[in-house]
Amino acid sequence: MKESSIQIKVLLVHLFIATAKVFYTIANITDLSTEEAQYWLWSKYLDLSYYSKPPLVAYMNFVSTSILGDTEIGVRINAIILGFGIGLLVYLLVRDIFKDENLALFSSIFVVAVPSYQIGSYLFLTDAPLGFFWLLTVYLFYKAVKEDKPFFWITAGVSAGLGFLSKFTMVLFLPPAILFLILFHRNVFKNRWFYISILVASLFTIPVVVWNIQHDFLTFKHIFSLGQGKKEVSLVKSLSYIGEYIASQIGLNSPFLFPFFAYAVYRGFREWRNEKVFYLWVFPVFVFLLFMFMARKKHIEANWPAFGYATLYALGAYYVYTKRWFRFFWVAFAVSVWAIITLFYPFYLDRLGLTKLYPPKVDPLHRLVGWEGLARKVDSVVASLGTDRYFVFSESYHIASELAFYMKGHPRTYCVVINRRMNQFDLWGSIRKFEGLGYTGVYVSRWGLPEKIKKSFRRVKAHYTYDIIYRGWKYRTYHIYVLEDLVKLQEDRFRGF
Repeated sequence: MKESSIQIKVLLVHLFIATAKVFYTIANITDLSTEEAQYWLWSKYLDLSYYSKPPLVAYMNFVSTSILGDTEIGVRINAIILGFGIGLLVYLLVRDIFKDENLALFSSIFVVAVPSYQIGSYLFLTDAPLGFFWLLTVYLFYKAVKEDKPFFWITAGVSAGLGFLSKFTMVLFLPPAILFLILFHRNVFKNRWFYISILVASLFTIPVVVWNIQHDFLTFKHIFSLGQGKKEVSLVKSLSYIGEYIASQIGLNSPFLFPFFAYAVYRGFREWRNEKVFYLWVFPVFVFLLFMFMARKKHIEANWPAFGYATLYALGAYYVYTKRWFRFFWVAFAVSVWAIITLFYPFYLDRLGLTKLYPPKVDPLHRLVGWEGLARKVDSVVASLGTDRYFVFSESYHIASELAFYMKGHPRTYCVVINRRMNQFDLWGSIRKFEGLGYTGVYVSRWGLPEKIKKSFRRVKAHYTYDIIYRGWKYRTYHIYVLEDLVKLQEDRFRGF
């Protein structure tokens, strides 16, 4: 097959998937996740960095929503484009490593059946740009080592820097990269361009460092508190954490494709002297093992290691292709794609009377619905106040962010400190500025009205509820309180960072 024909096929496959996600988003089947809403809100307060994450996700949201408006597609178009880019990068990486166009095409199609890839190229979280720039850096670094051209060294540094501005875990690229050099290309340590590349990447840390100097190193405190884990964990609990972690990774990367990934890890270890195999093997294995080590003492979110797996998909495709396991693979591929379709659109099961096969309680899509409806309810409550001297607030940044996105006019919302750690809202100002000025507070919560908040106002004027119903199941009830006249705010202290 001609190279140009293969490249067209790669483009068409991933263009089709990207287009499908655009239409799916426009169809308004799901709302923004709470983290997506939060990152969108950051784009309204552009800064050098933010409390918990670096700034690139906010900058990208600023650009995309400036073009497409403050809409779901305005936010998610970023993830869709980055996912399209990842599909192309898999093709380029495999083509340049193995010099086989057909294998590269197969590898690029392989990733289509991986749930983590499809989810990561739909939800615009920090994992989306991190996954893209991680893989781009893997590709450019390989080109730099092999061809020793300043262009590749510089662009690898730029890509790594942009990865860092996406999410701090980009720094995990360096250890496996250095191990690769020690085993196969020690001469690179004598190459000045290698160090220039690191210097270029380091320049991208400056905004984050400056912001933290200005804000008492809050991000460092936050990351330290996340990574600490529990001091004392029983063996049973530790094994439970590790078991949950492994199960989550199998589920996120498709249990149907798992045998191919497991074989790739095993064969990659056995064939570590094969430079091409080792390069694809070392990055995902390092990331997986590091997070498994952390899982000894704490729960690890399933998405945390996902950014590092792209080369594992390529390696899995390599072994399927070279072993000619196509008959088994295409069956697993088809079932995995069907599972992804069900993940994104489970409603057909309800129409067929098969709800029990995939009940809404285990369907993660339930977390992405109801926010727009809740915002409409709060809008109606606000309209009934008959005054513009009001503010909307919650104790949860998740709720405050969603209301800021979905309420009419995107009003400023606030987040009070009730049994929580610090977050970005605490750097944007408090409702204390409304004390003694006769303002009405509209408080939205999952957990009812805390006594401290109740005592902060002169009286409770009204209480409403809003139920989120998903696939016939009442998922959650939210409480909306109209509180008259903020006198003196009473809050908790931060539980931590």
